[in-house]
Amino acid sequence: MLREVEKHPDSAFTFGDPQWGTIDLETLVAAARRQLRFVLTCALAGLVLGLAYLWAEVPLYESTARILIDKNQPSIVTELTESGSSAQLDPMMLSQVELLLSDRIGLKVVDSLGLATDRSFLSAPYSLLNSLIGSVARWPFIGSSEASGAPVKSSVARGSDTRWQAFGILAENITVARVGLSYILEVQFRSPSAEMAQEIASKYAEIYISDQVGAKDESIIRARGALAEELETVRKRSVDAELAIHRFRTDNTLTKETLVTLRQLELEASSLKSQYEQVLQQYQASLQNFSMALTEARIISEAPTPSRPSSPNSSLTLAVCVVLAGMVGAGVGGIREYRERFFRTTAQVRDELGLQTLGMIPLLDGKPIHRNKHDRAAGEPSFIEVGNSAFNWVEQHPRSEFAEAMRTVKVAVDVELPRKSTKALGIVSCLPGEGKSLVAANFAMVLAMQRCKTLLIDADIHNPGLSPMLANGWERGLADLLAGELNPKDLLAHQSLPLRFLPGVNQSQQKLANTVQPIEKMGDFLLKVGPMFNYVVVDLPPLAPVADVRSFVQHLDGLVLVVEWGVTARTFVREILDNNPILADKCIGVLLNKVDIKRIKRYQKFGSAEFYSERYHQYYQA
Repeated sequence: MLREVEKHPDSAFTFGDPQWGTIDLETLVAAARRQLRFVLTCALAGLVLGLAYLWAEVPLYESTARILIDKNQPSIVTELTESGSSAQLDPMMLSQVELLLSDRIGLKVVDSLGLATDRSFLSAPYSLLNSLIGSVARWPFIGSSEASGAPVKSSVARGSDTRWQAFGILAENITVARVGLSYILEVQFRSPSAEMAQEIASKYAEIYISDQVGAKDESIIRARGALAEELETVRKRSVDAELAIHRFRTDNTLTKETLVTLRQLELEASSLKSQYEQVLQQYQASLQNFSMALTEARIISEAPTPSRPSSPNSSLTLAVCVVLAGMVGAGVGGIREYRERFFRTTAQVRDELGLQTLGMIPLLDGKPIHRNKHDRAAGEPSFIEVGNSAFNWVEQHPRSEFAEAMRTVKVAVDVELPRKSTKALGIVSCLPGEGKSLVAANFAMVLAMQRCKTLLIDADIHNPGLSPMLANGWERGLADLLAGELNPKDLLAHQSLPLRFLPGVNQSQQKLANTVQPIEKMGDFLLKVGPMFNYVVVDLPPLAPVADVRSFVQHLDGLVLVVEWGVTARTFVREILDNNPILADKCIGVLLNKVDIKRIKRYQKFGSAEFYSERYHQYYQA
């Protein structure tokens, strides 16, 4: 019978564990084993999505040119261009990176390659998203491809100016980076076209060098102009100093005092002449070096034409998709484990309900049995006609696991009710569809197979489950009993076993059954037929939808509760039994029905009844 058990929160991590709140490695491994197939399915789905993405994604080619910023230039070039500046190299390298990314260089590339008028360049998709946007943009009610086909995302795209649209594409797909702490810059461009990637990367490097040369030329011209002005100024001062000496000699008589002044004039003239010669040498040197390569940058690695796409990376993409999908599957699997609320093991039945598990019944693969209809003659005995092989499974498979579970129920009933000459037993479930009618039919046949006089009653007047399977088309039964018109002929007999069956109400008798009170009639009937049978098995309505069982339970000696494995929530069953103490007190045990034999292995725990289940198979026959 039902015993009091300590209640604890429903959690997959406390299955069968009397110490609530503990998590052991074995439980976690079991949970992982149960969710492994789901995780693998998610990983496989991720692989499929990754393959679909790779198939639909636009392959991009990358081409890279390398530029060396050389500080080892001739001294005259350095003097002319830097003018004694002490700028550090790191800020200078960062400045060159920004220069390469600027619209000054980008627009020159656009103009040089004619990209502003190249529709294949402007409308080329650079990603799956761009291709989808481009396809949508070509719909008639959205716009023409000429106006919105280019995958421009940069804010530099100015209106409908194709020149700036082309630069926007360049800006989105150009990458300039310094190589480590060296003086080398990498200019990398990616494009759906390998030739376009090589051409644009090379053109960026070329125009950058040209821009540097032009800038240096401008610097040299400005520096030379300043040097020429300085040379002319020094020359005039030197000439003026020579003229001053000449006039002094002409206008003055050489005396001791005038010689001192003359000496000063000559020293000043000599200094100016020396300064003039020095500036002149610098000026002449600038003229001689003007034809040199005056830029500090040069290309040290030409941009090659890529032979294969650089993105997407197939291996990395598939690996990421599989790993992420597997992680999602593991997360969802963890949630599924946490939300596991159903009966899976005998330990759960014991810990949640305080009842013993009388058996774990596998899902039966019953087949319809077709019979030839015939008219019964008056006085001809009426026999049970099974409409589905699952409802007489124990008769056809007496050594099956299912039949052994039915015999276990009989043993439990005999132990609980040893002094009863006639044992009235109810087979009940909490919800419809859990298989109570199938259990009732097979349990009654097991009793009869052991030569026990057995009466089977279909007492579910709301939705009879036994009658369509054992007495399809029979017009008399429980409805007549409730109306007080039952006679022994209304009990159907088994052809070879001491089994009788009282069918329920059919559709035409439903109204009649609802107009009478079945409790007293059924109670009187059980008292009347009790001495005639050893066992009375009653297929009762489910507990949750109707109140019939609560009223009729007082006429029964015991109940067997049928629970669908992995479907009926544990707390739901517990609440029903807690709310009906009389019913719970008469409950002998629980049958877990429709057990998935393959999946039950995932809930095995060392030392549990399920752990050794595979060893029992040699005692059963299919």
